[in-house]
Amino acid sequence: MSSISVTDQPWKVLAARDLMARPPWLTVWEEDVVLPNGHEIHGYLRCIGRDYAMVFALLEDGTVPLVRQHKHGVGQALLDLPAGYLDVGEDPLAAAQRELREETGIIASEWRSIGSLIVDANRGRASAYLFVAMGAKRVAEQALDASEIIEVTCHTPETLREMVLSGEIRSLATVAGIMTALHVL
Repeated sequence: MSSISVTDQPWKVLAARDLMARPPWLTVWEEDVVLPNGHEIHGYLRCIGRDYAMVFALLEDGTVPLVRQHKHGVGQALLDLPAGYLDVGEDPLAAAQRELREETGIIASEWRSIGSLIVDANRGRASAYLFVAMGAKRVAEQALDASEIIEVTCHTPETLREMVLSGEIRSLATVAGIMTALHVL
């Protein structure tokens, strides 16, 4: 058993090498590091991704919209809460409000932050900012980017819980957003 405490002991970076830079989307580099116990790791991959906001919007009829769209990384369509990247310097709430309106045509009268999650703590600091929007109603058509083809479906909170537990909803951030929202409502 090691006598070294892991709490708040950073790894020492010996060297860093840039591998790829595609701002604002992704920057990747590798580091050679020494752990507090003396173990060395060469070529540890790090990255800077983009923060994003995600919305659990409760419509006036008691349902919650999900967006279904193709996700190229997994090669299939997934169901997600409405979400989108923060623009440089953009407030997470403003991004959440913008994305909900663009992806679904929905606005809401009451907004509540339910926290933020680190997307992949092993690689970087990118965060998902989670919001609950109450008093939501559809006021417009979708205003999608050219790269977006999105179908909107609405579900009761009970159905969302079942969809998560059955594995029908598989995106980690959406699962966390739904389950956190259901817990705080």
